[in-house]
Amino acid sequence: MADWTITLHDTIIKTFSIREGQTITIGRGKECDISLDNTAISRQHISISMNSGIYFVSDMGSTNGSFVNGKRIDVDEPVSENDTITFGKFSLTPASRHGEATPKVANSVSVNTMDLDEATVFVGAKKPPQSAPQGRVKAAGPRLTVVRGGASPQTLALGGTNSIKLGKDPGCDMVIPGWLVAKTQAYIIRRETAFILIPQRSWAGTYINNTKISAEYTLRPGDLISIRGTTLRFD
Repeated sequence: MADWTITLHDTIIKTFSIREGQTITIGRGKECDISLDNTAISRQHISISMNSGIYFVSDMGSTNGSFVNGKRIDVDEPVSENDTITFGKFSLTPASRHGEATPKVANSVSVNTMDLDEATVFVGAKKPPQSAPQGRVKAAGPRLTVVRGGASPQTLALGGTNSIKLGKDPGCDMVIPGWLVAKTQAYIIRRETAFILIPQRSWAGTYINNTKISAEYTLRPGDLISIRGTTLRFD
């Protein structure tokens, strides 16, 4: 049972191996061993390890939780090849369950065919940054900049991802403090060349240029996003 797979419905997203004493981390963050760019997944979501020939899974403080046989887990839950491990809408199973077929790895999944939580799925491959040629300044890509309030980070580049999460939860890509701000206040997802703001249910409300929105909004350069005492500018 050395090989494991991550699946979404009937598609194998990733197959990987674990050695004795090794831990594999899975989440949206690029620091994870396996990166899944998906709005239902926390930056550091779940890990699986092997110790003394036994496999253990641990939730890494995710927002939506990790489950073994439908039961939410915390850390070091022992698992066997017969257990069902789920996180978000993904499953983690021994590769032996999938027979001899060559795994189908999904590099991307269309927004139009999936729920919001499945809107963007990419198996992370850490790429080294490319330096701009000497004598030329690399143009800044799309980004969010805090112009009022104490959100963190103060500037967030959008060019390297297809979805980000805004909210009070520490696992969000930009953490926005404030009374009545939701753990997940809004998502920003990429659709072709556009960035779409998708507000979530919240007592605080999400505003664009001082107008409260409750449906998808296509961001334009210079738009101001306001959530309680925090204002962000999209450029």
